Amino acid sequence: MPPRFQLDEDDDPRRAEAFVKAPESAYEAVYSPARRYLRRLVVREVERETPALAEIQRRYRTPARDRLFVCAGMLGNHAFFMVALPFLHNFGLGLFARGLTCVVLWSIYFSGVVKDYISAPRPASPPVAQITNSPAHTLEYGFPSSHTTYVVATILYISHFMLNVWGTSILWACMLWTAGLTIIAGRIYCGLHSFVDVAGGMVLGTAEALAFILFYEQLDAILLSAAGPLVAVAILYFALTAIPPSLDLCPCSIDSLCAISVTVGVSLGTWIHARLPFLWRNGQSDCIAWDASLTVTQNALRSAIMLALVITWKLASKPAMVALVKHLLPGDQTPPCHARHGRDAPGTAPATCEQDGYQIPTPECIAAGRYGTHAIMVTHENLARIPIYTGISFTIYVASPVIFYLLGLMPR
Repeated sequence: MPPRFQLDEDDDPRRAEAFVKAPESAYEAVYSPARRYLRRLVVREVERETPALAEIQRRYRTPARDRLFVCAGMLGNHAFFMVALPFLHNFGLGLFARGLTCVVLWSIYFSGVVKDYISAPRPASPPVAQITNSPAHTLEYGFPSSHTTYVVATILYISHFMLNVWGTSILWACMLWTAGLTIIAGRIYCGLHSFVDVAGGMVLGTAEALAFILFYEQLDAILLSAAGPLVAVAILYFALTAIPPSLDLCPCSIDSLCAISVTVGVSLGTWIHARLPFLWRNGQSDCIAWDASLTVTQNALRSAIMLALVITWKLASKPAMVALVKHLLPGDQTPPCHARHGRDAPGTAPATCEQDGYQIPTPECIAAGRYGTHAIMVTHENLARIPIYTGISFTIYVASPVIFYLLGLMPR
């Protein structure tokens, strides 16, 4: 098995060590009837499939396949998106780049919201071995598979442009689907998802891709209009308030917040870029200027500058943004909503719910949605992720083009 290592700040192994799983009785006490019903359905199916998943690993697992599927799984983490997505914008792909960025990141958001709502665990380990170099992400819920959601949504969106806009050979689309199916198969091979998790991701990814194919161009025009920033901020607000709290401290909610913040940043950054005429070329205001007149050296410099700005902002902005949030929102942002109950207190769960250090939320906090992941969503550190991840997009659409202009790296 390949060694485990930390890919980014959000994959801290200490989160796995400190994790306390909520007992089943807590779900029955806290969740709504509809939520409990859906959770039971998925949990029952995952448990039914678990012996088959263990048998698949027993028959087919080898060190070489471990490395292949672990590497394939890395194509769906923060570090990969932070490095890969800027290149779409750097080469002047405009509407397509923004659409694909939103497809990828809204996939993370939608799958995270469903994961938190259903709260179904991954296949039990043991008997299934969880093969991963991201220990903190084994704490996430399993249904639906985020990797499957984003792979299906992304490939459907790209295939639409390949076949209907660019006239690309279907052979290239087939190669793309082969790579995508490898990632999806790896989620089962690595013991991180069951078949029902993958099926759920396929359905969600297909629905999302169809929505973006049909409506994103109109939405993009609205976001570039005079009212665009207000629309973007409204989307951010409603998207964040729609994230349901879950009993376990699942990282899904943090992933959803980060993803949606980047997409809003793309909208705001493009809106500003479209109002800086000195950055335009050939009358195109909504994309970073690029054409074939740029040399290989110029393209390499542009790519290096943009990537360096993105990584530098991500690594260096956190202290300042946390301090800014603390200044704007002074005081403790995490009110105590997990106080332990006495055994005879009205509305409390059975005493067994307090085993292994788990604390049952009060009825008042359940009614207000202040339990579980709510405690980590409203911390200063987590709220600081909004300007941090929004700022990543600003470095792409505002800071990078200005530097290109000053250094003479714009097309003639």
